[in-house]
Amino acid sequence: MRDTRVDTERTPVRAAARFVARHPRSVGSAVVLDVAVLWVGYQTVLMAAGIAVVAGASWRLLDRPTFDRFAGRLLRAWWRRWWSYRRQWLRIMTACNLTTIDHKGNTLTPRVTWVKSTFAWDTVTVRMAKGQEPEDFEKVINRLANSFKTRAANVRQLKPGKVALDFQRREPFDDMFVPLPPLAESVEAVNLRRLVIGRDEYGRDFTVDLLGRDLHILLGGATGAGKGSFMWALLRALAPLIRDGLVRLWVIDPKGGMEFGIGEEMFHEFAESDKAGQKLIRKYTSVLDARKLELGRQGVRTFTPSLETPLELLICDELAAMTAYADKAIRAPFELDLSKALTQYRAVGGRTVGASQEPTKDVIPMRGLFPTKIALRLDSASYVDMCLGEGMRDMGAFADKIPEYLAGVAYVKKDGRREPLRVRAAYTTDDDITELVRFCTDRGATVTPIRREADDEHVGQTEEDIYSTDFEKLEVDDETDEVDETDYYEGDEDEEIA
Repeated sequence: MRDTRVDTERTPVRAAARFVARHPRSVGSAVVLDVAVLWVGYQTVLMAAGIAVVAGASWRLLDRPTFDRFAGRLLRAWWRRWWSYRRQWLRIMTACNLTTIDHKGNTLTPRVTWVKSTFAWDTVTVRMAKGQEPEDFEKVINRLANSFKTRAANVRQLKPGKVALDFQRREPFDDMFVPLPPLAESVEAVNLRRLVIGRDEYGRDFTVDLLGRDLHILLGGATGAGKGSFMWALLRALAPLIRDGLVRLWVIDPKGGMEFGIGEEMFHEFAESDKAGQKLIRKYTSVLDARKLELGRQGVRTFTPSLETPLELLICDELAAMTAYADKAIRAPFELDLSKALTQYRAVGGRTVGASQEPTKDVIPMRGLFPTKIALRLDSASYVDMCLGEGMRDMGAFADKIPEYLAGVAYVKKDGRREPLRVRAAYTTDDDITELVRFCTDRGATVTPIRREADDEHVGQTEEDIYSTDFEKLEVDDETDEVDETDYYEGDEDEEIA
């Protein structure tokens, strides 16, 4: 006969089975530990645990980024799930009025189903209680952030009945100083596979590889987000190669040269309007097409940066002005040439860096051709996945949550790396740009200090005595004052070769 008693489904056996189903990793770890104690003894288990702790601590001290990527984030997520969230979950949900009552009078509480942790953010997946909606969490999101003692919080709906609560635990760039890399003195000091332009959230150098992984770079960010910091830092890292002609810069600044006009002297080609930008990229593709044919006839499959085949770096400060807002007569050929530059010039030394405030598909149709994508502060959450790729925001790339005072902070997604990386580029001032331009356009000229001996001869003389000199009586030695033009030009040639 069927049992009709109330609440018979809440038996201890069923509760234990439900706990095992909800927490398979924790239960599995406990079972393995118990079996190991029974099999080899608790002394051996304690010794193995001690060795594992020492090895993990050493790994973390020696290489924290790789430890955090492969082990630290899993341990941190497990610890925070039980200690930071589950331990006080019921109390905080009740205090924030996030509980409901069913028809039997039972209190229903949202349930934590998953916790994922990055270096700065935690993502808590929550199954909402019956009768709740995501707006209930949005109304008390600031109270939740303060209750869990986090810097900021965000709510995302994953699917019906399930939301994700994102908590920012730390902001490493509040205290981390990102210095501007010094100018390299020689070509030998520059490694095109490791160009330092900033630091990541672990304090490591953030580098760009123009010969391998980072062939083309797309920057997405709102006005004032710091896109210029990344581009000027890249040019600073390339300074000796630019000076010696091993890297040539093709720069399009359709905003009238407001961003890059200050560096026009160091550019191979410069365009400050959309019409001039279309002509520039047409010339750029023509040069690389000719090189492609020449290297192909010679049987050379990959170029080597030299005076004959320099690395050709194309920079467009605002892609939207060329691909979305320009006339169709300019927009259509520019899109074709840019797509060609992104797909055909890897082996012949063509590289592209583009920036846009609105990295959507209709504004930048060829955005998928950029292997490296950098998302600075964005105006909309939907822009994050549009810039970095599908699902990147769910993996912790909260570019729309970067505050305005953290200009230059961004999330980077590179081909071959699953997780986005949080970085910051060094800030470049106008004086730094002036120094860079002077360095790249200098050909070895030196500054001779003004001699003060002539002033010392007039010490004690009055102004009248000084200006009463009879210059007609002075003898001029033409042979002494004559400039040896031959020596002058020979010296210049030596400096240029050096």
